[in-house]
Amino acid sequence: MLFTPVAPVPTVHHLPGHDRWHPEIPPVAELIAGGSVRMRCQGGELLCGPVGVVGAEPGDLLMVEVLGIGGTDGRPATGAHPGILGLAPSHAMLRDPAGDPTGAVFGRVAPTTAGHAHVAAYRDRASCRALTPRSQILLPVHVAGARISVGDLHFLERGRCRTADGWIDLRMHLTKRGVERFRITEPVLMPLTTSSLDATVAGLTADVA
Repeated sequence: MLFTPVAPVPTVHHLPGHDRWHPEIPPVAELIAGGSVRMRCQGGELLCGPVGVVGAEPGDLLMVEVLGIGGTDGRPATGAHPGILGLAPSHAMLRDPAGDPTGAVFGRVAPTTAGHAHVAAYRDRASCRALTPRSQILLPVHVAGARISVGDLHFLERGRCRTADGWIDLRMHLTKRGVERFRITEPVLMPLTTSSLDATVAGLTADVA
């Protein structure tokens, strides 16, 4: 995994990815709310991250903006999207024998390896195909620092979707006590036309309460 700030790019850190969702995996880097980050992901099921958000605490709400996605050539890619994106689950969320972090992550990874259950999130209502550039998603925070991870980047090629190495640029916005204030307890994809967290949530609470 490569981790670099979006702009400017003073340093590049070569860091290992991880292959499961767990609250004890420490953040490989941190950024402040309102900041942006470029995460360079390997193809397949290795997760990139986690990246911590300074000041994030359980019960807060993290809004993640997808600023851009591209391949190893550095150029933005049309129609690209991550296979999975989410925050670290709490210990309580992993007490189920299957260890399925439902409510912490968004998307699903195809079961192509023996360890896919640690990475995959089984959610029928949402698809990461919607997480294209300019999209925004609300994620409840379950552990200190939030600890966002992303992986399994997909790119369109000759009408088909393939997994490959690449990068994704994300910006983080933090709302304190957002879970209580807006009654959002699981990932919620926001309309592309939205620019204000509070304005959007005001229209969503009736649906997600």
